[in-house]
Amino acid sequence: MVRVLLNGKESVFSESQFKNLGELYDRIAPKGMVLKRIIIDDQEIETNKLSERLSEPLYDGERIVMDFVTPQKYLEDMLPSILNYIDTVINLLPGVAGRVRELEPKAFKDIEDLSNAISALEDLRQSVQVIVPVETDGSTMVVVKLKNFLQALEKQDMSLIADCLEKDMPQVMRFYATLFEKALSKLREART
Repeated sequence: MVRVLLNGKESVFSESQFKNLGELYDRIAPKGMVLKRIIIDDQEIETNKLSERLSEPLYDGERIVMDFVTPQKYLEDMLPSILNYIDTVINLLPGVAGRVRELEPKAFKDIEDLSNAISALEDLRQSVQVIVPVETDGSTMVVVKLKNFLQALEKQDMSLIADCLEKDMPQVMRFYATLFEKALSKLREART
């Protein structure tokens, strides 16, 4: 038998009822809710890594804990750490620019990480806009600055890349921070 604790309520299933964890998940996940936490046999699984585990079979004696929240609550809980992350990135940008000017190999990994972060922030911005519509003043400026950065990368102009990292990227990151702060404020106001 598989014991499932779903938002504090326990259910018991036969492991033979489901082909795998994904089938169980699809059957019991509440519609319109977001998975906040999953623990399988005392091992917490990062929710963004869950897809890697969905094809795994269920085992007799397995204990699965799942906590779901509304998309609004999930964002409200997540956005403060995103804002801290953005502050950290802004503070690291001058060092990255210096490494680019010195042609340090680590600088290229830093640029790749920054590009991935911006892509993730843009994906998050789109999701936030669906859940909590917020005015996006400055989005044209962000597009221009990102295009300038991409052009500098394509030209492999290290001086221009460093300048973009110091001058443009902090403004881009502040754009996202401002938008997420507005969304967080709206979420908190709606709760009170």
